[in-house]
Amino acid sequence: MTRAKRRAQGMRSSETVLLETEIALLDGIKDRLGLASRSDAIRVVLSKVDPTTLTAADAAKLDQSAA
Repeated sequence: MTRAKRRAQGMRSSETVLLETEIALLDGIKDRLGLASRSDAIRVVLSKVDPTTLTAADAAKLDQSAA
């Protein structure tokens, strides 16, 4: 799909900075589900999350995973 078609569908690109383990996790999801990209894997994960359940404690775990 071309960038123009993606934009017409409301899609935008975003740069993410991830740990190698997180990239490996996305690659595993991508491979297991036969997805075309890590972006698709991220979209699947996001579709499974209820954003209203996320808390500051969840965000604090990011500091722990980077240590």
